[in-house]
Amino acid sequence: MLRTFIFVLALVLGQTSAMAASLFSAEVVLDDSDAATEQAAKETAFVDVLIRASGQSEVGNNPVIQKALPTVNQYITQLGYGDVEGQRSLVLGFDDRKIRTLLTQAQATYWGTPRPEVLFWLVEDNASQRNVVWEQSASPLINELKAEGERRGLPVLMPVGDFDDVVAVSIPDLWGGFAGPIAQASARYNPAGVAVVKVHNNRISWQLFPNAASIGQDAPVEGRASGSPDQAFATMIDEMADFYAGRLAVNLGVADSGAKALEVSGLDDAEDFFVIERTLKGLNSVASLRLESIVDGTATFRISLLASEDIFHNEMMVDRRLRRVEVLSQPLVEEAPVVTESVDGVIVPVEPTPVAESVEAAIQYEWIG
Repeated sequence: MLRTFIFVLALVLGQTSAMAASLFSAEVVLDDSDAATEQAAKETAFVDVLIRASGQSEVGNNPVIQKALPTVNQYITQLGYGDVEGQRSLVLGFDDRKIRTLLTQAQATYWGTPRPEVLFWLVEDNASQRNVVWEQSASPLINELKAEGERRGLPVLMPVGDFDDVVAVSIPDLWGGFAGPIAQASARYNPAGVAVVKVHNNRISWQLFPNAASIGQDAPVEGRASGSPDQAFATMIDEMADFYAGRLAVNLGVADSGAKALEVSGLDDAEDFFVIERTLKGLNSVASLRLESIVDGTATFRISLLASEDIFHNEMMVDRRLRRVEVLSQPLVEEAPVVTESVDGVIVPVEPTPVAESVEAAIQYEWIG
């Protein structure tokens, strides 16, 4: 059992590491071998990486970023040449620590890993019929959608289109945006979010259910785009990535004043503890973490945050193994010091008045594995 657990954990960490590495790499097609062309390609790749790492589609317009473009070479750690459909390309890797420092100087945000996986139900409306675009189909729309997801660092999942998918949801269900069948059909993929995209000629419309666990309870995020598939998909993915980054990205230059208590209950064994500790240390919003106690399956930590509690909670809720426990602050009543006063020369005590002080409750989560 332990061997299996270690294997699964290594697989998950490997996927996370691969995603983290892809955030800081880029490939740009070279029109020619001129030095100015190569410099322009480096700057283009640099901005692409900054957009992906920050979660902000407009970060390239930031004055600090603009000033850094001519010095792009100091951020490059790897440089090579490749081939994209017969065209020579420049393949670059960038220093993640220097990228973080630059984003901090630009007062921009940073959106690290893990990132929410989004399952895309893609329905193509032709003149005569409507078809679902499955993973196993040869539709060029799949590569275009995945390429845009990779550009923004938003993991794209596609339904495989097997018997279970076909039985679970119909084209009218998807086209009509019926939450029940969509949720049921999506559950097997365990995505963070679910998107339903309708493609008609050179136009698309889409609905994003950002939290797959609450489809039908929360209103979806909706949008439209036009143009060729790659142009329309680019607009859609930018809006989706900006949405998730708005909830999950942190400003590395803003620190939370004062540590907070965090309690995680439901830990059955040491493996559960080490997984939750590793998860907390990996969150971008957590500056420091210290274990205070473990009692009856509840671990109490002292954490310092780089961002607001809302951003911390949004990052925590990406992991479906955790459930937030809502707790209200309780007032603590203390008696004021005894005072006296003189009445006709006689010293008498004055009834103390209770003083209510608000005691901050610990942030609480339950591990549901």
